[in-house]
Amino acid sequence: MSEPDVTEQLRDGIVSGLFAPHSPLRIDALATQFGVSHMPVREALRRLEAEGLVTTEPNRGARAAEVTPDFVANILDLFTFVEAYVTRRAAERATSAQLSELQAIQARYEAAAERQDATASLWTNREFHGAIHAMAGHSDGSLILDRHWRLIGALWRTDGHQVQNFTHVIADHRQILAALIEHDSDGAAALAAAHATRAKQILLARMRENRASRAASVRVKGEGPESGVALRAAMLKAQLES
Repeated sequence: MSEPDVTEQLRDGIVSGLFAPHSPLRIDALATQFGVSHMPVREALRRLEAEGLVTTEPNRGARAAEVTPDFVANILDLFTFVEAYVTRRAAERATSAQLSELQAIQARYEAAAERQDATASLWTNREFHGAIHAMAGHSDGSLILDRHWRLIGALWRTDGHQVQNFTHVIADHRQILAALIEHDSDGAAALAAAHATRAKQILLARMRENRASRAASVRVKGEGPESGVALRAAMLKAQLES
């Protein structure tokens, strides 16, 4: 397993609650679980600390951060601001070849939506926005957005990319694409901000709903801390074996 794979597994585990908030993330134990040396785990923890998903304290080592709705909302607010700025630049700089490629990506997204293929739609959605970021030619903005996209992807995988969202995304993408083709920088920026805001609202609603459902399930089943640890261990084992 490569370092990016370890990072993604850990990111998904922290976001989903597989690794409980504030629980220790011991390098030796994780290396054994993932079947890798210490180096990929150490690098993964470093990356996730930069994303705010891991905290490190002297004499205590690395621990999983708590991913709360407020934490996610703050990240998505910054994402929305930068996304609008980068999309504005893209509208000013986009070439015909870049716009043709973006149209092809959008066609792939719509095909994935037609098949109700959530995995492919998530990938092509990121590809769509990544192509816009490339048009903008703003490396710092792209770095910020790419880092946040990794977290957003983990959240969607955890809390669910619902089929009914496809219609809204398709409509938003088509409007953004039309504004880019017209080199309408103000319009493109406003549409990108509205698109990101809608995604934020849907994601936070799903996040709160799923966490309330899981909490209710725990109360009904009367699960204590020991059973919760066992559940997380079983989930991690299943992930590693898949």
